Amino acid sequence: MTHIRLRHIIFVLLTVLMLSCGKVPGYVIPPDDMAEIMADMHIAESVVEQNRSDYYTDSLKQLMKQSVLAAHGVTTQQLDTSFVWYGHNISYYMEVYDKTIALLEHRLAETGNRIAAENISIAGDSVDVWSAATMLAINRMSPSNFITFSLSKDENWEKGDSYTWRARFTNNPMPSAWGIAADYTDGTREIITSDISGDGWRELRLITDSTKIPENIYGYIDAVPNAATTLWTDSIMLIRNRVNPDVYNQRFRQQIVKPKNIAAE
Repeated sequence: MTHIRLRHIIFVLLTVLMLSCGKVPGYVIPPDDMAEIMADMHIAESVVEQNRSDYYTDSLKQLMKQSVLAAHGVTTQQLDTSFVWYGHNISYYMEVYDKTIALLEHRLAETGNRIAAENISIAGDSVDVWSAATMLAINRMSPSNFITFSLSKDENWEKGDSYTWRARFTNNPMPSAWGIAADYTDGTREIITSDISGDGWRELRLITDSTKIPENIYGYIDAVPNAATTLWTDSIMLIRNRVNPDVYNQRFRQQIVKPKNIAAE
């Protein structure tokens, strides 16, 4: 009995090894692409978990998953079929798993290096004050194309602070309208707007008046996705920096609106 069981185990192991040596069939998502999808799925699941109030129904969670698949041009059926195949070909599955972990670690390191290079920290002259979801998917089915924020003055605000709104975009061929504004107690408002398109890192900066502290800072992005694709934005940041004489002259790009009872400069 022992010999029979041993022979059976050896036969199973050889069968698994033989199957693992075969090529990935054409109907299966290739390992590199599968790793990219799994990494994006992991990030999407983290976004959902950290923003449960925004994804409070199964349909909204499913929409997030569909957005990831749409960004990769893959259907749910293709993904499920591929998972089944990889589940029966363990060596390939481990290859995909290792690549997924490597991708996630690389993205984490990339973010850490970028933050260090820009001298962004929680304590100090620079801080990321963005508190909403850092990753969003926008398509024709989304309830809104707008990304917005609004901040009210607190004890950490100083005269001349600048606010840089930045994010990384994918599938962003159409110009998106950006705007950031600051309101002051005397009724003055400063505004900067821009139409921004293209993939990769994009940003807009507002520099506040060095002689006064604003009461509110707020902004919007009107994103415009293509009809057949999903516009992805991740690593959303709103970086507050202290007054910097080297860039303060860039305020000429901003529009200053004064109430009628304040003389124009």
